[in-house]
Amino acid sequence: MMQSFRERWYHMSKRERTLVLAGGIVLGLSLVFILIVDPLLDNLDRLERQAGRKQKDLAELAQIGQSYLAKRDRLGKVESRMPEPGSRFSLLTFMEEAATTAQVRERITGMQPHVQSLAQGYQETAVDLRLEGVQLPELLAFLAVIDRAPYDLHVRRLQIRPKFDNPVNLDATVQVLSYAKS
Repeated sequence: MMQSFRERWYHMSKRERTLVLAGGIVLGLSLVFILIVDPLLDNLDRLERQAGRKQKDLAELAQIGQSYLAKRDRLGKVESRMPEPGSRFSLLTFMEEAATTAQVRERITGMQPHVQSLAQGYQETAVDLRLEGVQLPELLAFLAVIDRAPYDLHVRRLQIRPKFDNPVNLDATVQVLSYAKS
């Protein structure tokens, strides 16, 4: 087969040889492009798209990391204001002392504690406190005592209604929360 190809080659004119040689080069380059270069370019485009997605993922991960650090610091601050597991802190007792300090203890008509265990070893204690016939300055003094508590206390709900017979006197319902490690 090679012998017949050589014979044909030698019988061709110079112009035919140049044309066949040029066609062979074009065919060879086309095959190289189709079989090697084009798949490499497709692969390069795919990798560039993936690199762009990975850069976005990396930026998002960095943002999540910063958010995590901020929340971890915030949790550390909140935990530092929580009562120690061995301490004898009672939210119910504190509320009674706060009411005595604000001189509204005799206005208390109901006090109901609620204890709930939360996820990851935390415990939420809530106290619902009902006050009747309290005046606004007394109520504000009571809330100020709660705000100055040595532990992190939250007023979750505050409902105030004026008395119908004397609008200066108020009925108030306060729900105060405290968190502790279980």
